[in-house]
Amino acid sequence: MRILFIAPYLGLKELAQSILDEYSDIHIDVYQGNYEQGPKLLKKLNADEKYDAIITRGGTVETCRKVTTTPIIEIYINAFDILRILKLSEGYDGKKIFLAYPSIVNSFKQLSELMGYYIESQCYFEHKNISSIIENLKEENYELIIGDNMVYETAQKLGINSILLTSGIESLRSAIDEAIRLCNALSRDKKQIIESNLYIEDQKINEDNIDKFVRIFNANEISPSFIDTVFPKTISSQISALSDTSLPTIITGEDGMCKSDVGYLCFCYGPQKRKSLVCISCFSVPENYNYDLLENTIIKHLWNEGGTLFLEDIDQLCIEGQKQIINILKKLTKNCNVKIIASSELPVEICVSSGKLLRQLRSILDEVRIELMPLKYYTNEINNMISMYLAKLDVRCASQVVGINKGGINLLSDYDWPENIRQFMRVINQLALTCNGSYIAQTGVKVALKKEHDNHKYAILVPIDLSGSLKEIETRIIKHIMAEEGMNQVKVEKRLEIGHSTLWRKLK
Repeated sequence: MRILFIAPYLGLKELAQSILDEYSDIHIDVYQGNYEQGPKLLKKLNADEKYDAIITRGGTVETCRKVTTTPIIEIYINAFDILRILKLSEGYDGKKIFLAYPSIVNSFKQLSELMGYYIESQCYFEHKNISSIIENLKEENYELIIGDNMVYETAQKLGINSILLTSGIESLRSAIDEAIRLCNALSRDKKQIIESNLYIEDQKINEDNIDKFVRIFNANEISPSFIDTVFPKTISSQISALSDTSLPTIITGEDGMCKSDVGYLCFCYGPQKRKSLVCISCFSVPENYNYDLLENTIIKHLWNEGGTLFLEDIDQLCIEGQKQIINILKKLTKNCNVKIIASSELPVEICVSSGKLLRQLRSILDEVRIELMPLKYYTNEINNMISMYLAKLDVRCASQVVGINKGGINLLSDYDWPENIRQFMRVINQLALTCNGSYIAQTGVKVALKKEHDNHKYAILVPIDLSGSLKEIETRIIKHIMAEEGMNQVKVEKRLEIGHSTLWRKLK
């Protein structure tokens, strides 16, 4: 008996793999594939020849049935799954709605009313209608959409928060047991395989001799659903509002604010989202690099078809490299189908005044700004961030944690988060993965935050590099204090007891 399990999302794949030992006498292969990838996977694996049954979920069932004669067992949504999603979305304060097939919506309504939850719901009858429905919901100011994998991915692409209705271990066991009963009842002789609809494999860009600091993505390789970072709603709104333009955009923010993911989202929401993305890690470009090679790569992939160029950490590129990039950008700005994005840790004015960014380069890049304040300025949005991140964590690794008790949320909201969003996600990861129940307790949060506080306190005791000239040492100290004060120049001037003009002069 051979069974193929196709999981539309990573968390379901890991959950299925975790219970394979319970079915050691059955050959079960587990793969990941959504409603688009599932049929291609069947073709690639020659499923009609190799497997006696297929198990999958949601929209993947419908698309796979069109290309195979092998019996497909659907993982049904049960009361436990709905209850989990109700508890998971409980902490989100914005306007929210549940969107799914009528049968699932009816079950959701009954259970939510029974449990005292009052969340709006809406049905869709065909998958092709999902995009237009979500567009309408976005116009009606809905901030969170709960639904199946197709709803989840579509909402992410359209720039609206979404929580995936995941399947629990009970639903998986039921589906596997049903597949085993079916296989036992069916004859081992398979019928003649009918012709399948041909699915053309997506072309990937394969390049030889591309430098390690250059990454090239097709449009289908990056989407909002692929980005695990959760941003405060204020930042998400800013990204969404400022991305849909062809104007060059620069992203600034402290280390830990996940500027690269902001850049990827700018691409996903931008006018060139269906074309290629070329990323340059400026920090890794050698000083004596031959920029003719880089120019050839950029022109080859962006000039004719259009696309997006993302210059990560542009302030870390050497001055000679910036001069070379200016020449490349001057050519690209003549092509209205190419969008330019850059990121920088320091604010633009400080980068220019300190000599980290050439004024000529700033004049090209600084047309639209996405300025990210440190996470401590968004702590009133921590509650929503927790709900969204736990939902993403459930998709990635089936954590099954649905929330944090009120005392724990208050502790997280009061914390300063000196290492910003990256630190927030790491803390939630550890809390969720070590949690033995459905809710993270206040005591666990308290212990985790004390450890974070102590680690950060000891980290800032590391001495500043004292090599080089007095001016270089002075500049390092000022930058360190600026990072501690969240790039607030007024606080830095007050703390160092120097004037505004003195600070700018010392940073030159």
